[in-house]
Amino acid sequence: MRADRWVFGGVLATVAALAVGGVAAAVGDQAGTAMLWAILGTGAAGVVLAARASSLAVVIACLLAALEVRDTAPYGTWAVAGGLLFLFALRRPLFDAVAAGVLIAASALSSTYVPWWASGGEGAFGFVALVVAAVGVGQWVQAQRRYVVAEVGRRRQEAESRRQEVARHVAEERLRIARELHDSVAHHLAVVSVHTNVARANLTRSPQVAERALGDVQAATQSVMEELGVVLGVLRASESDPVPPTPVDAAMIDDLLRSFEGIGLRVRADGLDHLLALAPLALTAAQRLLQEALTNAQRYGDGAAAVVVDAPVNGYVTLSVRNAWVPGETTSAGSGLGLVGMEERVHLLGGTFHAGPDTDGFLVSAQLPATAPRTLKETRA
Repeated sequence: MRADRWVFGGVLATVAALAVGGVAAAVGDQAGTAMLWAILGTGAAGVVLAARASSLAVVIACLLAALEVRDTAPYGTWAVAGGLLFLFALRRPLFDAVAAGVLIAASALSSTYVPWWASGGEGAFGFVALVVAAVGVGQWVQAQRRYVVAEVGRRRQEAESRRQEVARHVAEERLRIARELHDSVAHHLAVVSVHTNVARANLTRSPQVAERALGDVQAATQSVMEELGVVLGVLRASESDPVPPTPVDAAMIDDLLRSFEGIGLRVRADGLDHLLALAPLALTAAQRLLQEALTNAQRYGDGAAAVVVDAPVNGYVTLSVRNAWVPGETTSAGSGLGLVGMEERVHLLGGTFHAGPDTDGFLVSAQLPATAPRTLKETRA
């Protein structure tokens, strides 16, 4: 355990005062008197007790103060009582330290002014000044220690808060990258899978159809490469809030719907123009929602899906995608991460999300704020 330098210094000063008194007891004018040796022995016992912050050290200090006022001959030992009080005040509460100081000062004053006890000695007020200094310095040291402990605790808390904040940002970035990978790649891979099957089925029977299917596979593969390039750009960017390279517009939404129709999904859309009321970030989220919901409809539905976008109400645009629900298919495949990613996107923008079966099939519905933030930084503010 690390030694307390203030306790060590107090003990050393008190022992030095006792040593001076010991020299006086050996060679001074009153060398060898019982009073001198009593003061030295009492002081030595007091040092041991005061080093342990024992209350008995205060009793000894009171006795020493009374004896010193009555007989000032043992030079240097007058400081022993002050040293004992300092050691006591160094590690005890303010009330205890002040009470001890009052007792010691009272002992010194009583030896001077109480009629039946007074000896006519001098130095009582010097002891009072010594008491005030010992208590004051001891409590000041305690206050400094409390400040240092509080400051160290505050810095540790700040460091832990920074660590947690970094961990939170890392987790958010991982989730965002996972959403981008899932939403951007899943649809294109579904297109690749469908057209590959078409090409295989028509390779010998209808080479022209197979060639068109392979062309669609090539286009979908190129789209996957472009999307992966965007994700890699996110990973390499110094800012954790990259702006989408190509703003989503009505033409991109139409192209998305046509791509699903190209793989055999019949899409009925109504109110797509209302999506243009969304802020850029919300419109990008809407495109990803459509992409994921229609991908699920193509994989698990009966080949048809209905997309409905309601007009803005109270600042929110509602996007719904419904398809026939085939329970066996839905429960037998898929990890569910697509639905989780959609919900995270919507909640990040301050909207609401619902996905699940209803009376008419499987419904994915999201309310997106028309005044959504334009950047991810604003959503975290």
